[in-house]
Order: sequence, then C-alpha cells, then structure tokens
Amino acid sequence: ARIAFVGAGNHATQSLYPNIAHLPEFDLVAVCDLDAEKAAYAARKYGAPAWFTSVDAMLDAAVPQGVCVCGPPAMHVEVARKVLRRGLPVFLEKPPGSTRAEAQSLVDLAQANSTWGMVAFMKRFAPANLVAKAVMAGEGFGTLASLTLIHGSGPYDDLRRMLLFNGIHMIDLGRFLGGEVAEVFAHASPAGAATQAVSATLRFANGAVGQVNMNSGHHWTDCFEQTYLAGTGTAILIDASRAIEVMSADGQFARVEGQELFGWSKRYYVSGNMAGWAAGGHYTRGYWGELQHFARAVLGQAPPLATLDDGIAALRIIDAILDSAETGRPVALAQAAAG
Repeated sequence: ARIAFVGAGNHATQSLYPNIAHLPEFDLVAVCDLDAEKAAYAARKYGAPAWFTSVDAMLDAAVPQGVCVCGPPAMHVEVARKVLRRGLPVFLEKPPGSTRAEAQSLVDLAQANSTWGMVAFMKRFAPANLVAKAVMAGEGFGTLASLTLIHGSGPYDDLRRMLLFNGIHMIDLGRFLGGEVAEVFAHASPAGAATQAVSATLRFANGAVGQVNMNSGHHWTDCFEQTYLAGTGTAILIDASRAIEVMSADGQFARVEGQELFGWSKRYYVSGNMAGWAAGGHYTRGYWGELQHFARAVLGQAPPLATLDDGIAALRIIDAILDSAETGRPVALAQAAAG
C-alpha cells in the first residue's frame, strides 16, 4: 500500500517509522513535517523517495492510498480532515482529538467521503494481549468476572492530560478485553497534587466488574503496566503486554499424587526471534502490528480495527471518569454519551 506519513517527531521516529522496513505491505512514499530538516532526515533514514512541509502538496504529489499522522492532538484533527476530505483512509496517533466533538467530526467526515480511520491503540495488536484474548475465547476460561488494569506513567501535572495522552491506551485495552463499559465510579488525587492518580470502578455491559488504576508517579524509561482477568476457574495475568500467565487447574506443570501444587501456571512470553529490535518494544508492544494492519486494511485485505468510533468510545469513558471524580457520583455511559 502506498502510504504517506505526516509527522517526524520523537514518537514517530522512535516507535513507528522503525517498523516500516519489516512490513512488506507498507510502501512509504512520502514524509511530511513542518520542520524541513526533520522531514528530510526521516525520509532519508526510512527510505521515502520524497519529503514535504505541506500536507496538501504531499497529497497532490505523492498520491498515497492512505496516510499516517503522528503529532499533537490538534494536528491529528487538522491533518485528518484534509486526508478524509480526499476520501483517503487515515491512521491517527492517539488521542483522535482533544474532545469527543473533534473526534466525532472525523467520523462524520469519513462517512461523508466513504472512507475510514484507525486510531493507534497499539495494545490491541500486542502479541501477549492477543494470546490472552484467545485464551478468553476458549472453553476453559468461562465467563469474564473481573478485569483490573494498572498503569504507572511518567510525570503529568494534570489528570485529564494523563488520561488523554497515556491512560487512553489502558482504557481501550479494557474495552478490547472486557467489552463495553456501562458505568464508571472514580476517585482522583486532589487538584495540584505532585502525583496525578485515579482509581475508577467499572461495570461492564456483560455483567463483569473492573477497575482502572493509573498514576503519574513512575518514570518514562520503563512504565509499569499489568492487566489481570478472572474467568470461571481460570485467571490471566498480563505483564506489560510482554508476557502472560494463565492460572488454572489445567495449567500446572506436573501432577504428583498426594501433593497439591498451588500457584503453578502456564506462561507465555512474546517471541524474542526479532532480537534487539523486538526488545525495544516495537513488536511486543504492538506498534508493528498496528501499522501492518493499517496497510492490510488499505489494501482491502482486512477490516480496519481500533476505528475512529473506538476512539470516541475511549474519550467517552475518560469524560465519565473525570465527571465521576469531580461529582463523587457514578456515571452511566449512556448519560456520558448525551453530555
């Protein structure tokens, strides 16, 4: 697929561009950035034949089949509107807008121009999370009873920013694994606290319960993340999207007559076949998978996943968490959607 890339900042060049050489479905035809030096460098390093500082000029000259966009939220919306008006699919880094209204405007534009968009919710494509999803679908897991999501990020001085720029990943992962959220009840750290923190109780539409616990007291070099799911007699622990542990009676390593074994389980580690590159997180964290899936969707080989509608759903949950933390009352998502 002929794909152009808008944005050549730190996240784009550290987490997204490095995947392209590993994706036969992805033909990088152009790079665009307001900073000419950054655009030229990214094009040269990652093999694009042309670079631009104007999105319109790039779209006219490169004639891409799809466009990736990575930058600040306002830039996501501005560039995506240009792309969607031309009937081209777009891949947006999160968040897909600073507000639900902005994200909804992109959904409306996509529908009006018979195209679509994906949001960079890479945790949906992380291999360990996909294995967990497969285990949940098997007969041994039963019905989901509870889901706990824990994440510690680097510093933030504002709760909404923490949820919008970082927590949104865990919120989408909760929907991916647990289904639609029906109600939220949240507590948050006091305004002006040195560490932003929030704990939200979730009630899923399927009857399961859950909790999201996030804080900004960690550091960026190695953020903390764990996901725990309990079914009927089986539980799953996912460690930072890199490994999963399936805990069940059938998961014991050995059965010894007269001796009960507790706490033993099956473990799955994401393959290290991609050596140092994988260890950097491109493959294990899902960056590789999300870009491959976008290219395959552009080619018509797969339906788009982590869509613009999924982005709106995540923003709706964030708004509900903030509303509940402020009012001290639970918020029904139907109520949040109407607000």
